[in-house]
Amino acid sequence: MIAVSSPYFSHFSFRSMLEKISSEFSSWEIVAEGRHSLPDIETDFLEYAPSYDLSFSVHTPMSDINIGSLNRNMLEASLNELISCMRSCNKLGIEVATVHPGFMSPLGMVDKSKVIDITKASLFRLEAEAAELGVKIAFENMPACPMCMGTVPEDLLSLLEGTELGICFDIGHANTTDTVQEFLSLKDRFVNVHIHDNMGVSDEHLPIGKGTVDFPAVLEALGSRRYVIESRGWDDALESRDVLKKLLNF
Repeated sequence: MIAVSSPYFSHFSFRSMLEKISSEFSSWEIVAEGRHSLPDIETDFLEYAPSYDLSFSVHTPMSDINIGSLNRNMLEASLNELISCMRSCNKLGIEVATVHPGFMSPLGMVDKSKVIDITKASLFRLEAEAAELGVKIAFENMPACPMCMGTVPEDLLSLLEGTELGICFDIGHANTTDTVQEFLSLKDRFVNVHIHDNMGVSDEHLPIGKGTVDFPAVLEALGSRRYVIESRGWDDALESRDVLKKLLNF
């Protein structure tokens, strides 16, 4: 199955994107912020989504969110935002919610071990909430960046230690850290897969085939599953879909 997701879509009304996406894709990972904040679109979702042949997952809010924040007020605000999103997932029957790790703020850069501890504690709290709500959390590996956590398999697994949370494997992110093959060894724990391309240095979100990811090898290792194209916009989403269909022999 091929899904699509983009922060760009959240600039438009939920109803307009629902119609547009359903005309070209079978699944949508809603980026739950901007005009698509999940609590804000509950009424429209329940009224209109059943009329379309789409399945859904959710990318929980990313902007201004830090589950590793050393600022207690910001940490609580971040967790409350994610929990509110997961509660909406429960109401809307959406089973999978992707969550980003914490990140290193300027203060966090001088106390990295504390940021790691706070992120781990946050994950335990989110796991407990998700279990009550019947939502699967997919914890995403991040791209090469000094402020990012969970960029390589050992660091992501360290953050997940003691939890049973699943992984959102982001192929493009792994390409920036040259760890695609290492991440593939964890594929039994993947509950979501993000797919996009880059040149192996930064997180460019290029259309599939426009960068250096060896997609034939990666797709062969992953096998049949739901792939979420993360695009910068609509045209490159369609371009990636067409390439991915050929690669998957659709």
